[in-house]
Amino acid sequence: MKTKILIVDDHPAIRTTMSDVMEGEGFEVDLAENGSKAIELYTDKTFDFVLMDMQMPDIKGVQTYKEMLKIDKRHAKFIFISAFSVPELEKEAQELGCIAFFHKPIRVEHIIGLIRSRLRISVLIFIENQQLRKRVTSEIKREGFNVENSDGLDDALIRIRQIDYNFLIIDEDSPSLEQERIKNTIKFSNSSSEVIEINEDEASCLASSRIHQKFNINYSI
Repeated sequence: MKTKILIVDDHPAIRTTMSDVMEGEGFEVDLAENGSKAIELYTDKTFDFVLMDMQMPDIKGVQTYKEMLKIDKRHAKFIFISAFSVPELEKEAQELGCIAFFHKPIRVEHIIGLIRSRLRISVLIFIENQQLRKRVTSEIKREGFNVENSDGLDDALIRIRQIDYNFLIIDEDSPSLEQERIKNTIKFSNSSSEVIEINEDEASCLASSRIHQKFNINYSI
């Protein structure tokens, strides 16, 4: 299945150029010339990423973003572009959950690199508590990461030896012996997996926020 991208910009040349490059990279692209059209398309279709201009004539980028977040569906990852640095708007958009800002003139390869990095991030979840595992899995998938689940220690150890995951999420309340075996397996397998510990008293979104922090997902160029 192709990655679906919505490009929102009031400049025809930017829409055309971005569309040609993105389609050449194998992405499926829709275009919107303003915030109103973007909201209409976002209501009717499902996108993986939205690339949106901050300054548009009808509805500004952040306001468009807010309206899209009200739509009850799986949300795309939002990337903003702007000809001007507006720190207060950038901060507001980041607090709402956008993953990056790019300032014009745009280096398209940076945007493509960001999108592909999001698609490549792999996460193994080893949590025996079914309810906690379900909550964390749902949150990580919603963030667009590649997720695998393991509900048994032996299976988790086999996976760690075979695949160098970016992140391994474990229950910090699991037996200390299990945690030690997992960390030793990562060490002796020369794996670069980062271990993230979470417990059932914490909000599941903390797992994805820790991935963001460790991987420096949110940034501005």
